Amino acid sequence: MKTTEELDTFTNVNLLDKENSSAELEFTAIENTPFTIVKQGNEYFSIIGKHRITESYLSKEICKTETEKITWDRIVQVIWAVAEKINNLDEQLKNLNNE
Repeated sequence: MKTTEELDTFTNVNLLDKENSSAELEFTAIENTPFTIVKQGNEYFSIIGKHRITESYLSKEICKTETEKITWDRIVQVIWAVAEKINNLDEQLKNLNNE
C-alpha cells in the first residue's frame, strides 16, 4: 500500500486553521463510526474529533478500510478521544459552578 507520509498515530491537527492549509479540506463522515475522512489536496486521512489517526493515503477507499480496522491502536485512539472529551466537559462544568 502506497502512502505519502509517515506519522505518529494520534497526531493533533488544527482543522479549523485553513489559512495554513495549501488546499481546501473536504470532510466525509464514515457511517456508524466516530471517524471522519479528510481530503486535503489529493490525499486522504482520518480523524476522530480534532485528532488525526491515520497516515495519508492516495485513495479514499483505502483510507476508509484502514480506519475501520479494529486494531489495538484504533481502540486506544478512541478511548483517548473519549477521555479527552470527558475531561473537557468536566472543566466546563467546573467553570460553570465557579461563576
